[in-house]
Amino acid sequence: MTVVTDPWISDYTEQKEADFRRLLGMHARVCQAIMARYGGQPYLYVDLYAGPGRLEYEGREFDGSPLIARNTLAEIGLPYRGVHFDRDPEVADRLHDALGLGAEVYDMSCQEGFPEWLAAQPRQSQRLGLVYSDPINDEIPHELLNAAAQKFPKVDLLSYVAATQYKRRRGSDPTRPYLADHIAAVDKRVVLVREPLGAWHWTFILWTNWVDLKEWRKRGFYRLDSRDGERVLDRLNLSKREAHEAANTPLPLFEESW
Repeated sequence: MTVVTDPWISDYTEQKEADFRRLLGMHARVCQAIMARYGGQPYLYVDLYAGPGRLEYEGREFDGSPLIARNTLAEIGLPYRGVHFDRDPEVADRLHDALGLGAEVYDMSCQEGFPEWLAAQPRQSQRLGLVYSDPINDEIPHELLNAAAQKFPKVDLLSYVAATQYKRRRGSDPTRPYLADHIAAVDKRVVLVREPLGAWHWTFILWTNWVDLKEWRKRGFYRLDSRDGERVLDRLNLSKREAHEAANTPLPLFEESW
């Protein structure tokens, strides 16, 4: 199989995939326990920015998210349906070859293909699974994630994003949204955020309706409703200038009344 180095792969991609593997494994095992007790349809895995499956960086080859999902779910023994989107037909072909015969791969952007796919699905209030978006330098596709949440309320949502890109876009255009705006725009009850990595502040964000979700402090994942989660969000959300201005905002003047 030919492995191609794609321009969006960086020093942090291999670590991202390792963290994704651990996250997916923990999530899938929880869902497996629930399904063993209550039954239900196969686990749903949707990859909105799927990529080619096999990745290479500086001579090292490793699996991307679609292959990680396939292999992890197979190792656990969890029946699943995998749905993958990539707007580049050549990349989609590479992914189809990597996943094998019968793989559900669409050579369409998720913005175009995912709403069409969702429209063809019945609402499944008890379906468990994960919708994963890895837009790299683009914004979180919060409208697509909300559409998934409406159709599959118990399917959780995960995104990997460069927070620095949000800050840079807002530096050029102050009307552009904060990262926190798009995190809050996703209609789920609980949010988990990871400590940022590197100059681009790469981070994972997990949305769920599972109110008892635990933190993963060993890997820097915190609930947004915790003190550490708030601290992490401030780092992700504000540029150094904005953080400095927020910390040094003077109290409003007022006249004493006697």
